[in-house]
Amino acid sequence: MGKRAIIFFWLLLLIPTLLIAAGATRLMRHEQARIDAIRVTMAREMGGTLADSLQITIAEIKAELLTSLRAVAPGQLVETLRSWEAENYLVRNVFIWEPRRGLRLPDPRAGTTNEEKSFINRYEALFSGRYGWFEAATGDTAPSPAMSSAAAGKPTATGENEQMRSALVESIAEMQASRRRMVAAAKRAPPAESTTLAARVAEPSQAGWIPWFEENRLHILGWVRPSSEELVYGLELELMALLSRLVPEFASRSQAGTVYALIDGAGRILSQSGGTPLNPGDKPQVSISLAPQLPHWQVAVFFNGGAGADASSRGLLVLSGLLLGIFIVAILSGGGLLTWQALRNLKDARQKTSFVSNVSHELKTPLTSIMMYAELLMAGRVRDREKREHYLNVIVDESRRLTRLVNNVLDFSRLEQGRKTYNRRRLDIGRYLGETVELHRVRLRAAAMEIDLQAPAERHYADIDRDALDQVMLNLIDNAIKYAGEGHYLGIGLSSEKGQHTIRVTDHGSGVPADFKTQLFEKFQRADDSLTTSKPGSGLGLSIARQLIRDHGGDIHYQSDPGKGSCFVITIPAKEISDDK
Repeated sequence: MGKRAIIFFWLLLLIPTLLIAAGATRLMRHEQARIDAIRVTMAREMGGTLADSLQITIAEIKAELLTSLRAVAPGQLVETLRSWEAENYLVRNVFIWEPRRGLRLPDPRAGTTNEEKSFINRYEALFSGRYGWFEAATGDTAPSPAMSSAAAGKPTATGENEQMRSALVESIAEMQASRRRMVAAAKRAPPAESTTLAARVAEPSQAGWIPWFEENRLHILGWVRPSSEELVYGLELELMALLSRLVPEFASRSQAGTVYALIDGAGRILSQSGGTPLNPGDKPQVSISLAPQLPHWQVAVFFNGGAGADASSRGLLVLSGLLLGIFIVAILSGGGLLTWQALRNLKDARQKTSFVSNVSHELKTPLTSIMMYAELLMAGRVRDREKREHYLNVIVDESRRLTRLVNNVLDFSRLEQGRKTYNRRRLDIGRYLGETVELHRVRLRAAAMEIDLQAPAERHYADIDRDALDQVMLNLIDNAIKYAGEGHYLGIGLSSEKGQHTIRVTDHGSGVPADFKTQLFEKFQRADDSLTTSKPGSGLGLSIARQLIRDHGGDIHYQSDPGKGSCFVITIPAKEISDDK
């Protein structure tokens, strides 16, 4: 076969392959864009549903409060409002205002608290008459734009989301119908009672809610003006109490890869659903306004790139890329080589997935801390000597932590592959334990833990690799500091009998749950398996410790009861002392 034939053959092979690859890549990109668009649409629908639910909750609260305000008897107005202010957690301040006299409650001419002074100053434009009550009022049951479109019959969602929106609109309709029934009942009442009740309940034009902004913070004022009297009275909502009524709505929206957040007019995140904590500078993918109930507030949807989000948004792209790669390899290398390579890659992928999911975040945490404090020191922003020393101590501690994590990973890799080698030497176990306690004394004292070393005066020798024993003791001491620090005690004892040495590492912590004892020494097993737990770890330490001790002919096991502390027992074969040593 000549050179031209070879070139022609490779052109026939490569050109179709490249064309197929380019076409498949384009299709995958289009498919990824479609998936992303669907995800954004679903987030918008879910966020809109959440916003509608919040607005209904707020509207119900406002309607109940206004109804209660209208029903207050004129002769008991001051006493009732004061009682609300003291007992109703939704009420922050109350007031009574007359056009000629001004404020009756709280009375600026009498003694006022700091909160009342702040309240008076906040609404000075209203109380002074420079801003009219009707000009400021926004109504108390106005639905959101999303709810209005649903009520008008416009298609806003499909399937389950449409049903949820329909239910929300029906809820608003029921509230309005209930109000109309109240008004009708008032009209059917006896003349004297009807006049009073209709004046206080059945005139929405004489009541409302005013959103008020001071220093970029939202305040909400509810007011009622009875038609028979020349006064205005009402209350100011306690927004933090109102927020507590909204938080459960976010807790029920927990979804992997997606975070729903309530953001106020200043851009502060007040509440969010489960997931990675948000930063103030994060930009939402979708925002839904909570006006008119909470002007300038919004429900925001963030995609935080969690494992669930990656699986849903990029799963098809990864799968298509893998299929395309397999197809190209099949053309160039043949079916046999492809099968062998695919099986090997599948095995490696499973091992890497298991490894990364358990330790990658543990490696990232100390690196982030080291980088942050190092950048602060390098930029010269920290002038206080104590802060510099604190930052340096953090860098050193995180570096040690990173070293321990790396050592665990390396030991795990060598043990799994059977490549771990040991440098066995005769070692005085009692002396070694004393040196170990002294080495970690500063750390233990910093953790407010009492150190109790009990080792006999006579020598006890073992044929063991000191580095391996260091790794075992380090893992046990670290676990005691992390999980048993509240017990403020760490005991290390040594005894010898029947040709073996026994080391006991004891703490006064909460112990290990009974149902977890059987999994304690398994790889990647932790009593708290959450990646966001405040006690970090990869779940490898005890597994590595047991394997290292077993490689020396000993063993390590756990003995204790839940709630009574923990005791790890290490047994090591004793070494007989010959006359020449």
